[in-house]
Amino acid sequence: MTEEKGNARIVNLAELTGRVDIEPGYHVELPDTDQIIIVAGANYPAAATRYDHPNLAARQDKVFYTRAYWPDGRKKWFQHAGRDFYFVVPRNKISLVFEKGYSYVPVVINGQSFRLSVTGGTFDGWTDFVGRKAHIGINATKKVLDLLAEVAVPPVEIKSGTLLEIEALSQSDVAQFVELVAGHLCRSRLQAGHRLVLCDGWSYDGSRGPFSVASKPKERQSYVANNGNGSFRATYKSIDWTKTAAENGFVVEGPAQENRIGPITPCDSE
Repeated sequence: MTEEKGNARIVNLAELTGRVDIEPGYHVELPDTDQIIIVAGANYPAAATRYDHPNLAARQDKVFYTRAYWPDGRKKWFQHAGRDFYFVVPRNKISLVFEKGYSYVPVVINGQSFRLSVTGGTFDGWTDFVGRKAHIGINATKKVLDLLAEVAVPPVEIKSGTLLEIEALSQSDVAQFVELVAGHLCRSRLQAGHRLVLCDGWSYDGSRGPFSVASKPKERQSYVANNGNGSFRATYKSIDWTKTAAENGFVVEGPAQENRIGPITPCDSE
């Protein structure tokens, strides 16, 4: 089925195979599969991270990395605690938008526009390669997850055999994930009378703490803390959130992972 989106054609993937010429110098290479695994991420502490559905194939907590560019051209990387959701979507439920994507291929799934994050390169012009698994970004809402679940194949109906392998997180990523989640938890709960611990490399009066929280200045990314002899301002970046959470009895759960259609393999780096 062919539709129009503005001036762009929209063609169902069931009608397309192999390399598709979008326009001179730009092509999209499609996988030879009946289904594509669509991965959508959600960021903690958003409610979408608690999503579940019978048609969900897998879910895994992750450390997401994003970057921002400053006006002078410098870039800075940011880390986020999030959760990836995996949906097995039939090819005929996905349509390709005939527009240039350059590593972000535009598609329509269940009436919603998405961009698949894919690999690309200069092959007879530019070619984007859509694999059997493609990510649509890390800001998914419950509404977006519902749209994907509506057209996804239920795990109980997927043919036997390994369809999806998920690699477990490395020990360093597990620790980083816990630290990021602990940060969200502490920033929502920490108040006067609680205790905080500073990160390795930070100290006050020769100690990393624990220190007593005296106050939380409004609209500042810091707390005022003291050790009985004096007070100081502890900025967010100076606080060890994991140890601070433990010091106050805040329970921080480690990263969760579940694969309903395949194995979870050990991390290669361990």
